[in-house]
Amino acid sequence: MKKVFFIFVVFVSLFFQSTIYAKSLTLGYVNFPPYEYIENDKPAGILVNIVQTIFKRADQSLTLKFFPFKRALSLAKNGKIDGLFNFYKNSERLKSFDYSEPIINNSLVFFVRKDSILNYSKLSDLKGLTIGVMRGYTYGPGFDNNPDFKREETNTHESNLKKLMIGRIDAYPCDKMVGIFSAMKEKVMGELKILPNPLKIMFGHIGFTKGKHKDAIEKINKEIKAIKNSGEIDKLIDDYIQNLNF
Repeated sequence: MKKVFFIFVVFVSLFFQSTIYAKSLTLGYVNFPPYEYIENDKPAGILVNIVQTIFKRADQSLTLKFFPFKRALSLAKNGKIDGLFNFYKNSERLKSFDYSEPIINNSLVFFVRKDSILNYSKLSDLKGLTIGVMRGYTYGPGFDNNPDFKREETNTHESNLKKLMIGRIDAYPCDKMVGIFSAMKEKVMGELKILPNPLKIMFGHIGFTKGKHKDAIEKINKEIKAIKNSGEIDKLIDDYIQNLNF
């Protein structure tokens, strides 16, 4: 009888451990096309596809919910949801979040007209030029408030690309995939080129509520490393861009 009872206790213990371990994680995603956005009331985008693939291979159940970024940040910080993406590291966020391995590299590159002779390798190469910028966006030390070139502000990527096409600005620094997506949408990508040297590179992670998801993060990180090493992330990105239909 004692043996039967012991087996029953072990079974129940393992059942509850498995239930807890397999609990679905809820991540917030935001409006950041083409990486993540909502389409026909469903999550869509390059990074959504990648994150869903990673979680499936990690055998980790996933629920995605769409929020404005500040709302997702607050909910994840306070444990109302389990995390959010695309998420960048900084010293302040490290106090409240644990991070996955970086999933993608967000390269901030210069878009210029196809006939441009601009060669960018350092900020001094921009001297005397007019550079399109997004209002309120921080580009980084050395660029912001640099007196050597003029900044032309606007509120949308499309507006900056239109200014670039008519010669009102000489270059536009933009996330590479965002710029390609916007240029294809405006049907002007064939008239533009991307300079090879980025202004900066930012690493996109999943940010998790601090101290709550150690085991899940370990599983997810294993799959992130595997999918990056296999080159599959690059294929997922290429397939997404090739299948855009504007």
